[in-house]
Amino acid sequence: MTLAIPLQEGVTPEVSSGPLAIGVVLAYFAVVIGIGAYFYRKSRKSTSDFWIAGGQIPLWVQVFAVLSVTASAGSFFGYGGFAYAFGAAFGELVLVAVAAGGLFMMIFIAAPIRRSGVYTVPDYLKRRYQSDTVRLVAAVIFTIASWAYLIPQLTAGGITIDFVLPQLSYQAGVMAAALVFALYVSLGGMWAVTWTDFFQGIIMFLLTLVPVPIVWAQLGVTGTLNQAMAADPGFGSTKAPGLMHLGLGLVWILAFLALPQMGQRVLASDSDRTARRSFMYMNVLYIFSFTLSIFWVAGAAKVLEPNLANADYFYYAVLSSYFGPVMQGLGAAGLLSAVMSTTDALLVALSASVSHDIPKSLNVDLSERQETLLGVGVMWTGVIVAAVVAFNPPAIIGLMTTLVAGGAASGLFPALAVGTWWKRGNSYGAIASMIVGFLTYGILLFGDIMAVPYTEALVAVPLGLIVYIVVSLGTRRPTGDELAGFQEFHSHQSFVESQTETDD
Repeated sequence: MTLAIPLQEGVTPEVSSGPLAIGVVLAYFAVVIGIGAYFYRKSRKSTSDFWIAGGQIPLWVQVFAVLSVTASAGSFFGYGGFAYAFGAAFGELVLVAVAAGGLFMMIFIAAPIRRSGVYTVPDYLKRRYQSDTVRLVAAVIFTIASWAYLIPQLTAGGITIDFVLPQLSYQAGVMAAALVFALYVSLGGMWAVTWTDFFQGIIMFLLTLVPVPIVWAQLGVTGTLNQAMAADPGFGSTKAPGLMHLGLGLVWILAFLALPQMGQRVLASDSDRTARRSFMYMNVLYIFSFTLSIFWVAGAAKVLEPNLANADYFYYAVLSSYFGPVMQGLGAAGLLSAVMSTTDALLVALSASVSHDIPKSLNVDLSERQETLLGVGVMWTGVIVAAVVAFNPPAIIGLMTTLVAGGAASGLFPALAVGTWWKRGNSYGAIASMIVGFLTYGILLFGDIMAVPYTEALVAVPLGLIVYIVVSLGTRRPTGDELAGFQEFHSHQSFVESQTETDD
């Protein structure tokens, strides 16, 4: 990739005093593993408990759990990394696109998926189209996307541990993060994921904001931006090609509706009302905290360390300059929270696709115990293989997450988002659009065909949408079973909304 930034070449910030910061991070690891152990028995009661926490998570927990899944390493590292590398306007563009995706999720998708009462999004598509083939194709795309999205998350984990314990090496940090993440998720399933995400969401929100008043006190509110632009005249604008803005904007608006971790989070809600409102409240917190990070934390990093080897180290450049070892350790824990909160949900989505959706699509009947055991094995295998790939990451974190998100949007957006509301869509259109959209994206990406990087979705998404409409209209009308699957997610909408108004 032409815009990839090499890791560990040049200035890399380190902590001023290791043991205290290391102790904070180790204590954090112990807490999340303890949460996984605590929920071990509860997660083994049923596959519903393991995959979606029994669909029992209330709003006050879901808001911060959704925030933590949304504010992954791609946000905590990615936005500031984008701002540092390509300009603050570019980072803000991607932030607004993700927030728009959260808004669309709240309005169009969250409630129908939650009403379906299933364990996974491929299962939801099976019920919508009454087709095991639809579920199988969706599960394969989910498996690939979930695994690939693990790579930037583990890259962020390696960067964090490398910062706190530089003598260990980046690669050792990646593997340590992978083992801890897999351990607590395989122990506690979605129950452990939910409660760790809840606490991690709070930690991330606070630690995103912690450097801001210090930066203002040291450099000034306007002084930070002025000095950042003096160090780099392009900081206040964008250095990325114009078409790249459109490509990344489209990807993040649409991909939010198709990313595996988002679907699993929705399905864990205790009602469709909770599913919708959790995204609404999350968006407010998300926009507020990361706008400050993009302009002032990344701006301060540009002033303090204008020649970072990797833009993803921007937050650590500020920590190492203004904070002592305890705060540096807390900052590292916050960044590990960003990594964990998406990695854990991805591990659940990955294992559910392989051990639940694919066997059922192929008429392989597994007991609940067999399904859970297979899911745990998939988690460990997937995270270790992803860790090995993350030893030599292909780009900065924000760009890696965008690449995977583009593939998910290209493959799943028409069948999932459009199909939820377009009654005429049928299983033939869904299958064709998923295959054509996903393969087109892959060919354009790995063939390095597009003149401007990260614009593959500008071709793949519209093509998948056209295929979905044309094939659906050119083949038989939806069957009675398919229409029943469609109506199932909408028929009680008025009643639910009236009950919501009464509750309010």
